[in-house]
Amino acid sequence: MSNLVMKTIALESLDKAVRSWILKAVEEPLLVMDNGEPILVVRSLFEDDVADELIAHNPAFQASVERARQQKAAGQVKTLAELRQKYAVE
Repeated sequence: MSNLVMKTIALESLDKAVRSWILKAVEEPLLVMDNGEPILVVRSLFEDDVADELIAHNPAFQASVERARQQKAAGQVKTLAELRQKYAVE
């Protein structure tokens, strides 16, 4: 589906303190700081999060979005209202 390689780690391979913090992040997001700067948010996944992430980073999807942007910039895109009027759809 994508060239994106998502790294994974087993929760049980983490030390007890880290595992505890990650389990708490299931209930509410956890902001990880490094020298006072936020670097990471740990939160629970929603049902489609992994699929959304893979699709968003898929080169074919990105190329499709870029083509659509170019078509819009060139005036080759019709609004939904224009299409409804053209095809007499309500």
